[in-house]
Amino acid sequence: MKHQTKDFRSLGDFGSLTSLPPIEIVPQDRRTLAMRVTPAGIQVLIPADLNADSPRVQAFIEAGLQKLQTSEVWETSEVSAEDLKALVSTWSERIGVQIKRVQIRAMRNKWASCSTNGTLTLSADLVQLPSDLVDYVICHELVHLRVPAHGKGFRALMGCHIPDWEDRQLRLARWTASTGKQKR
Repeated sequence: MKHQTKDFRSLGDFGSLTSLPPIEIVPQDRRTLAMRVTPAGIQVLIPADLNADSPRVQAFIEAGLQKLQTSEVWETSEVSAEDLKALVSTWSERIGVQIKRVQIRAMRNKWASCSTNGTLTLSADLVQLPSDLVDYVICHELVHLRVPAHGKGFRALMGCHIPDWEDRQLRLARWTASTGKQKR
């Protein structure tokens, strides 16, 4: 089973999606079609025996892209580097983890990363996000210090700290797609 990346710009105008994010078609042992929006792009999960170029898959992708159109107005957070460091301090106390160092720098592919030795690196681009999405990114990274993988424990702990975290994750992916950035 081979993953394919397709160009679907010819399907039409997708409004606020200024540049269509990459769409990866992933054949799997499954019966149904599914679409996942990730900060890196869009994944379309298809049954292994279904051709990626079939009309059924094409119609599914077109319908999914139409749903992604959003008329949301994106407000920026207008936070400074010091504000970001204060948020890290607040969130690390809530979650019960220790951060030894916070650095803010340009990051091409990620919003943030956290090392096991307690260094949290934040993308300088975070200042462009709405404040609730900044909270989500920081909380997400700090929760990784308690639960490294994205399994049930991770999702439960995220839910304890940010009950609507899945909505924020989707909004972050939409914001990323609407700006043409390729961050995850």
